[in-house]
Amino acid sequence: MPTPLSKTPSPEHHCPSPPYRVEQIQIEMVGARDLQQWYRAATSAAEVEIEFPRNVVMPSNAHVEEAYIGYINATNLLKLFCINDENGKTISINKSVFFDNIRDYDPNSKINKFIKQSVIDGNGNDFVFRNNGITVVSKNIDRTADKFRLEDFQIVNGCQTSNIIFELVYGDINSESKRSSKLSEIIHVPFRLIGSKDDQFVSSIIIGTNQQNSVRDDQFWALRPFMKSLEEYCRNLDPELIIYLERRDNQFRNQSIERTRIMQPSVLMKAVAACLLFQPQRAARDYRGILSEYEKKLFLENHDVRIYHAVAFLYYRLEFLWRNQKIDNRFKTYRYYILSGIGIEMTMGNSVFLMKKSEVSTLSQSIINLCRNETKLKSQVDRIVQIIESRIHELGINGQEKIRDAIRSESFSTAFRDKLLNK
Repeated sequence: MPTPLSKTPSPEHHCPSPPYRVEQIQIEMVGARDLQQWYRAATSAAEVEIEFPRNVVMPSNAHVEEAYIGYINATNLLKLFCINDENGKTISINKSVFFDNIRDYDPNSKINKFIKQSVIDGNGNDFVFRNNGITVVSKNIDRTADKFRLEDFQIVNGCQTSNIIFELVYGDINSESKRSSKLSEIIHVPFRLIGSKDDQFVSSIIIGTNQQNSVRDDQFWALRPFMKSLEEYCRNLDPELIIYLERRDNQFRNQSIERTRIMQPSVLMKAVAACLLFQPQRAARDYRGILSEYEKKLFLENHDVRIYHAVAFLYYRLEFLWRNQKIDNRFKTYRYYILSGIGIEMTMGNSVFLMKKSEVSTLSQSIINLCRNETKLKSQVDRIVQIIESRIHELGINGQEKIRDAIRSESFSTAFRDKLLNK
């Protein structure tokens, strides 16, 4: 008697033919990078539906299935990266959608804090005009009228903006303090949506949208209305007095002007800190510390452009004397103390910014007159340097490096100022 295993199967028990041909199977060896990418796609690929009515179709491209540009409100933007609980309450941010973004969110960034505060102060109506926007790349886009269903997408540019809006709308998600949800309808954001499965092309988008030239703090500061007025004033004087304030990098490139008359805002900030604020010990360091402490005290709209120009011209004249070897190059170490010494003596140690306009005008002209009198300027430089080196000798300091360290101390600066004022 045959065993069940040897029993011939009836026709109705035959296995169905496989839905593929064996000869069609392709075997491909892949590396760790591909496996990681496929694993992320399988485990964390996001899917969402947003409304994007304000869109324009972007030009066709061989690497792109479809693409749109326009703007969306914060309500729809938040759908892209918010995680909700079973009751629909937002509980956190889905960080996986920022995986391809090269910068994580920095809540302590000065720029990010400024953006948040500007929205709070202005209710967010002008956000869309100030923000560079969001770029989303999606493997699949299913459009029905103004509704877009995105599958397996990444926010490749806009991590900072996304997090800022989340904090503005939801506040601290772990506390009872919440911002007004009305902001999500008021705030609009420039938005680019790109549908592409070409990973190499997507990488080029990530690089392109994140590789803008960095912008320094002093470049934002140089956009102040006062700085624009100062630039115009400084470049429209008599040829002898002209200073070119370079508010924008390479602003005077390829122009036939004396290069030494070009002054960057950061250099002017240090010169003003030394000459008008009597802070030579700090000016000799990094202007960023000065900018952080004095940005609300300097270059204000009600200040007189003439005193700033006078300081800039004094700085230029000193550089001119060094360049033409009319004063000892060794004195360059004391550059900011020379500026400070001249400022202290001409103001008698009083704040320029508390003077009457007529007094500021007189002081400005006095500095210009000193700069024009080369003999007198050289004499004053020599006398200030003698005071500095006398103090260095008293302290028994030797060596250039030790001298630099000494003159950057508060105690040295205070003693220098007291000596000039005969205290």
